[in-house]
Amino acid sequence: MGLTREGYRIAVPGADGGSPGTVETYERCGLERPVARLVALARQATDGFAVVLDSANGIMEAPLAAVGVPVLRADPRSLTDGRVTAEALAELGHARRDSLTALPSGGWTMSGREDEVAVAEADSGPVERRLARRGLLVNGGVGAAPLVALTFDDGPHPRYTPQVLDVLARFDAPATFFCIGLHALAHPAVVRRIVAEGHALGNHSWSHAHLPDLGPIGLGDQLGFTADTLAHACGGTRPPRWLRPPYGGRSPELLDAVADLGLTTVLWDVEARDWERPGAEVIAERVLSRVRPGSVVLLHDGGGDRSRTVAALPAVITGLRERGYRIAGLEELLAAQLAAEV
Repeated sequence: MGLTREGYRIAVPGADGGSPGTVETYERCGLERPVARLVALARQATDGFAVVLDSANGIMEAPLAAVGVPVLRADPRSLTDGRVTAEALAELGHARRDSLTALPSGGWTMSGREDEVAVAEADSGPVERRLARRGLLVNGGVGAAPLVALTFDDGPHPRYTPQVLDVLARFDAPATFFCIGLHALAHPAVVRRIVAEGHALGNHSWSHAHLPDLGPIGLGDQLGFTADTLAHACGGTRPPRWLRPPYGGRSPELLDAVADLGLTTVLWDVEARDWERPGAEVIAERVLSRVRPGSVVLLHDGGGDRSRTVAALPAVITGLRERGYRIAGLEELLAAQLAAEV
C-alpha cells in the first residue's frame, strides 16, 4: 500500500513474487474505497494475506485492523528517505518479510518502537524551549493568562468535521483544525468551510506520518503536499503556519527542520484520548479536570467515529467558560505565552 500526491496505490505481487501482478490507483477519495478493496483482496487470498505499510502511512492501520486485515510495518532501515512506492512495499512483503513488524490488533503505527520514540522526544526538550522563546513552538500549559486553545486532529471528515463546526458556531468558539493532506484532498469543501467560519488550519502531514523517520525529501513531500492542498482548497491563500506532528512524534533534528521551513510546531498538554471512544461525559471530564491557563486541548474530528467527541463539545466549552477560561486561537495564545517570557 503506497501513497502519491493524488491518493493511494495498491500493488499485489505476482504469482512468482516478481513484479506486481496488479497495481491499482485510488485518487482524491476517502479511505473507504481503498480499505474496501484491501478487505476484498484479503478474502480472496488462499495462501495468507497482509498489507505492508511504512511509518509514513499512519491513517490506514486502524481501519484495516478494525476489519481484521493483518498489517506489517516497514521501518526506515528497509526504505529510502520515506519515498516509498506500493511496488517497493509489495516486494518487501514477498522477499523480506522477516524485516517487517506485525502490528498488533489495537496497537498503533509505532508499536514495538516505543522506547526509541520516548528517547527522541525526551532529547527534544532543549530544542523545544529554544524554539518556544522564538515563537516557533507552542507547548500547552504555559503562561498565566486564562486562555485555552481548542484543536482538532485527523480531519477533515465529511460527517464529523461539519458537526464540530456546527457546535463551535453555536457557542462562538474558535478552534484550529490540523488536517491530514489526503483527507483535505478528498474533502476540499470541508476545508473551505473551516476557513470561511473563521477557524485556523494546521498541517498534520500528508498521511499521518511519524515524521522523525523521514529524510529531507520525505519530510518535504509530507508537509509540502499538505500545505499546497490546503492552500488550493481555500483558493490559493497562504499555507498554514501551524504544524502538529502526528503522535506528537519529534526529535531535535525534526524540530529544527520544521522551524527552518517557517512552521510553528504545536504540541498540547490536555489530551482527552477521545480516540478511545469513551462516553461524552468522560471526554468532557478529562478535558475539564486537566486544563490550566495556557492549555492546548487535543481532540479529534477525523480518524474514526467522532460522534462522542461532538456530543462532549458543548460541555467542554461551557465548562471552560464556567471556570473562567476564555477560548482563544493559537495566535493569541502564543502571543500571551511570549509576553509571559518577557
